[in-house]
Amino acid sequence: MAEPEDPEALPPLALPFPPLVRPDRGVALRPWGSDPRDAATLAAAWADPEVERWTQVPEARSEADAARWVAGEAHRRDRGVGIDLVVTVPGDPGAVIGEVGLAVVEPVGRWAEVGYWVLPEHRGRGRATAALWLFTHWVLTEVPIQRLFARTDPANVASGRVAAAAGYDHVGDLADGTVVWVRDRGSAPTAGGTVGV
Repeated sequence: MAEPEDPEALPPLALPFPPLVRPDRGVALRPWGSDPRDAATLAAAWADPEVERWTQVPEARSEADAARWVAGEAHRRDRGVGIDLVVTVPGDPGAVIGEVGLAVVEPVGRWAEVGYWVLPEHRGRGRATAALWLFTHWVLTEVPIQRLFARTDPANVASGRVAAAAGYDHVGDLADGTVVWVRDRGSAPTAGGTVGV
């Protein structure tokens, strides 16, 4: 017997096609699992102190755990609850320099929270901004999402600069100091951010 359809669920979240590329900024986006090294790279990223400090990483972080997470990405997309893409390099799709993705948090209003990280050796080159801009532009034009928002820790100044440079507006701060950034469907796109964040 088929499961009853959730009236609040979004339709499946399709992968971008053709793949998203910003050659002028040195980034491209692709799905997890399209390179056999992805699980090892993801496990290493989860172990990075800065990724661990500023993002939500799972308790179980082995390469086998990362492989299970990568294998589940298509299921999350099919259920319309989230999508995560590898930030890679044009011409070298096997490389992983970071991740950008979203989790649907308000299906009726079609709001989703966006998150992003880059590996240490790729920070400070503008790639996080370029990846977030590219992802955001695609989501708000091609995916049935009306609002993307990001939450950054006030101590993580670089992450806030990325959101601002990718066209997100600072709309306020939560009681604990968390900074909230928003970008809506139909808002004017920026030129793609500044280099260096």
